[in-house]
Amino acid sequence: MQHDPPNRGAGPVLGVTLVSGLRSADRSRFAALATGTAATQQVHPSSAGHQDFPLELADHLLELAARGHAGRVVVDLDPRVDCLEAGLVLRHLFAAEASDGVRVQLRELVTTARVADIRRWLFREGPDHTQQGDYDTSERLAAQLESASTIILADLTDAPSVAAREVIALLNRLNPTARILPPSEAEHPAARSVPSGDRLEALGRDMGWMLELEGRAGLPSTIAGIGAFVFRDPRPFHPTRLGQVVEHFLDPEDAGLIVRSRGLVRLASRPGRVGSWSTAGRVLSLDPTAMLSWDADSPQGQELVFFGRELQAEYLSNVLGAALLADDELLAGPMEWARYRDPFPAWELEHDH
Repeated sequence: MQHDPPNRGAGPVLGVTLVSGLRSADRSRFAALATGTAATQQVHPSSAGHQDFPLELADHLLELAARGHAGRVVVDLDPRVDCLEAGLVLRHLFAAEASDGVRVQLRELVTTARVADIRRWLFREGPDHTQQGDYDTSERLAAQLESASTIILADLTDAPSVAAREVIALLNRLNPTARILPPSEAEHPAARSVPSGDRLEALGRDMGWMLELEGRAGLPSTIAGIGAFVFRDPRPFHPTRLGQVVEHFLDPEDAGLIVRSRGLVRLASRPGRVGSWSTAGRVLSLDPTAMLSWDADSPQGQELVFFGRELQAEYLSNVLGAALLADDELLAGPMEWARYRDPFPAWELEHDH
């Protein structure tokens, strides 16, 4: 962590920049550029676990501000830390303390990435990393790119032009509001100046998949061959048929190359809870959300967004539609749905006691 020296007066706010990324060297390089000093300390989760890290970090930063520190603090995040969660927690806690005169503001979420890494983990170029048991890196990278206010592509000037254009087109889809900078611009003082904070006002609400669902993306159908496909239907999925679609019918030769997909799903075999759907490269995650099916604000049925190269919209619509409950299955009701074979991992749900 790097920061400016203390200010003992009632001076300006302490502005916080969080830096995420897969590569420690790239994160440290930006932290040094932002502060004008060499990186001296990486912030790691404590032994209590990285889930508690945002709270620990907030306490530390609020203590710095209370002691009179002002200016800019750059935090080099351990890759295991969920940068979006950390940002949301910090914003909430900083706002709560503002009434007591402790002025700390989250100014920027920076992700440092490489064209080569995005090609490998999301565009599926190179060996299948899931064969070595790595199911986390692709999702971690995609989440970092989606939530950033600024993305620095460390190897942009050296990457092949076609590969770089595709990656930038993907980033414009995943995160339309982010600044995308090459290293040369990140090194320029104007590029690394602290933004007003308005960029983070919609933190967690303006990711590309959300804008697509709301019809607010405002982008051409394809950019450099990269497009988006939205699938909606009020009926729940039959879990067995959905498993078959995932296993056998989403190959790039038929569906186009699905680089990333996000959304909300309903499984007939799990009627009480809305699921979160996420694919990054070769990896699918299907997890429970906090939304109960009967909540008024919960989505009805399926709301899925696919990003990728040369996506075949009609094909995707047909294969996903075939996994939905048919009319007679829908009429059979939840007691019958509970008998369906469900190939997806069980959900671990938190219960109030």
